[in-house]
Parts: sequence; C-alpha cells; structure tokens
Amino acid sequence: MLRLNMRFTQPMIGIHTQLGKLEAHSTPARLHSEFRQARSNKHWTQPELEIDQYPSRHAYGNDNHIDFAKKYGQQGFADLAKTTSRWTQEAWDNVENCGKRGRNPVVQRYDNKLQQEINKQRQIVTELIPDPVIKFHPIEAVGQPDVGDVTVDIQTDAFAQTNFTRGQVETYMQQKANVQRWVTEGKYDIYA
Repeated sequence: MLRLNMRFTQPMIGIHTQLGKLEAHSTPARLHSEFRQARSNKHWTQPELEIDQYPSRHAYGNDNHIDFAKKYGQQGFADLAKTTSRWTQEAWDNVENCGKRGRNPVVQRYDNKLQQEINKQRQIVTELIPDPVIKFHPIEAVGQPDVGDVTVDIQTDAFAQTNFTRGQVETYMQQKANVQRWVTEGKYDIYA
C-alpha cells in the first residue's frame, strides 16, 4: 500500500534587536590648592646702648664743626674788623709820630701791650662737667605674625558629556512556509 507523507514548515520571522544606549560621562572636578604656611615672623631685637659723650667733651673745649662754626664764625668777622681798624690807626700813628724826636710809637705800643698782659686780672672759672648722655634700648619682640593662607580652587564642568545610541530592530524572514510531499510504500516515513 502506498502512503502519502507530508511535511509542513511554518513561516518564521527572525528579529535582530539592538538596545538603545545612553552614555553620560561627567568630568571629575579638578582641585587646585595653594598653601602658605603660617609664620610668627617675630624676632628679638638686640639691646642697644647709646653713649653721647659730646656734652662732657664740649666742656673741655672739644667742639664739633657746627659748634665751632657758631662760636668762632662771628668772632672771626669781628676780630678781622677790629684788627683792620687797629692796623689803620697804628699806621697813621707811625706816619704822624715816627719822625718826631723822643717819640717811638712802635716801642711804646709794644710796651703798653706787655704792661696790659702783666696787669690783667686772671680768673679761674670752675664748672661742673656734664655727664655723658646714656640711652639704653632693651630687648623687644618685633614683627607681625602671618596667619598663612589656604586657597582652594575647584574647576568643574557644568554639563556631563552624553552620547545616545539609538536602538534598532531588524526583522527578516528566517524560514519560509513550505509543504513537502512524498510517497512511501508500506509505511510512513518519519522525517526528522
């Protein structure tokens, strides 16, 4: 006996999918800091001792240039005027009296000067010699402290960097519909 064998194949649709993907990358914050260490900036001064001996040296007659100029500057002009006047008078006296008998004005003048020096009243003046001026500056702590500084600078980006990949769906015919028939004798054919 002949037997009809049939095989049916159903149509199959294949689908390839690719999921959509959202990638977001944020830039990490960048931190920069500057640090200045605190310092006391304090130090001790050296003790200072100032001794001004000029008042006592001045009492002995050792003058500095300023005092010497004050003391003897005007006196020099006065002495110059006085000496010029005296020499003029002596010159006129010489002109008028040197030719006269029994008169010798030059010798008389020197005798008078010598007599005045001999008869001059001498006085000794005693004065207290001033002490030197002494100034002492003690040790001091000076300087301003520096409290230091920490400056922090943080740089960030306001927006993340994003990338969106679209999802895709692709369909295709994986298997077509089909009917196969064949004939066998005496038995059914099992088609695997």
